[in-house]
Amino acid sequence: MPSVTSSSTLAGSILRRTILAESIDGTAVAHLQRGLFEAHARDEAGWDEEAGHKQMWFAARDVAFEAPPTDDETQTMLMRMGIVQPNGAAPTPEQMRATAESMRQFPDLDLMLEMSIRRMLGILFIEVSAFHTFAWAEEVLSDDALVADADKAAQIVRCIRTDETPHVDYLRTALTEMRDRTFVGESGRKLPGAEVIGRLWDTALGESLGPRREQFVKTVISELEHALESNPRRSELLEGFHAHGTKEQAA
Repeated sequence: MPSVTSSSTLAGSILRRTILAESIDGTAVAHLQRGLFEAHARDEAGWDEEAGHKQMWFAARDVAFEAPPTDDETQTMLMRMGIVQPNGAAPTPEQMRATAESMRQFPDLDLMLEMSIRRMLGILFIEVSAFHTFAWAEEVLSDDALVADADKAAQIVRCIRTDETPHVDYLRTALTEMRDRTFVGESGRKLPGAEVIGRLWDTALGESLGPRREQFVKTVISELEHALESNPRRSELLEGFHAHGTKEQAA
């Protein structure tokens, strides 16, 4: 799950100057930078000695498969999946801005504001998708025939799923609050929140159900093929895997 800390730009922008014409007192938007983004980030990445979801998934794996001897290949896998650059470096501010400019839909709105809303929408769709994946993982790890300590492994995933509910709720609440208000552009022009959030929502939904889903399916299959590279039952296992997918994915 991506870090949400970069989205704090949105909360900071709204709290520093008038971007919404109406009051945000007592709203989720007003609390984005007063704890909501930070709590979400700590849930995902952990904080000091407290483990986050990242560490909990490793714990669930180790409990389920009796501490399999393996190195942490997260960075290598992310590079193989194209999520990070081959040298492991994050995109530069210039690269991030150029990408944002190419995706911009409201030239009169603060660029960082639009980027942050897009980021919130993207995370929301990821969270909803992940919730269903976690439900599947909990079911698999509850099977005594497959894992060493089914009760404990499934409970770890259950705790992660529990955290996802407030993540979804605060994001959809804040986005709804912005939708029902009026944005003020840099020129002073006012834009209905329904137009801004509606258009960005439609774009994010189209990407989530279209190109991003297609890329995700390709990435998962590629990772599975990589993991089974030296397995003598590779063809049989891949055939069984594809049999559970849609006809399009099987093809």
